[in-house]
Amino acid sequence: MKAEALFDELAAIENEKQLELYIEKIQKAYHKEFKIFLREMMDRMGVDRAWLYRHSRMERTYIYQLLDGKKTHPGKDKVVMMGIALRMNVDEICYALELADTGILNPKTSRDSLLIYALQRKYSIAATNALLEQFGEKLLE
Repeated sequence: MKAEALFDELAAIENEKQLELYIEKIQKAYHKEFKIFLREMMDRMGVDRAWLYRHSRMERTYIYQLLDGKKTHPGKDKVVMMGIALRMNVDEICYALELADTGILNPKTSRDSLLIYALQRKYSIAATNALLEQFGEKLLE
């Protein structure tokens, strides 16, 4: 659910009982650890750790540390690369970035605009990097 819809839902709350129900709902839906969300996305695709590190172009040990909770805040590029590999949509990648506490995709910056464009069109990591390179931006790493 997009943030705007949640703002509208929150604005429509008329009493504390409704507020309590709303808080319970968002805690169930949105308060996850990054590693849990990552596992859910892997389960959705039916892939394992080995598949993820190969397709996200990341170090095997790094993926294992993320999934074991030894690393909790991967960088923005890492989250985007895992999202691309797991065929997440833009909203899911934005949510993963939020969970990883790595910032947002900001359409006011050229690099993030290019990333959003590539994500919306389901570009691969290689195609995304080619687009970034074409516009003189730092590649995903």
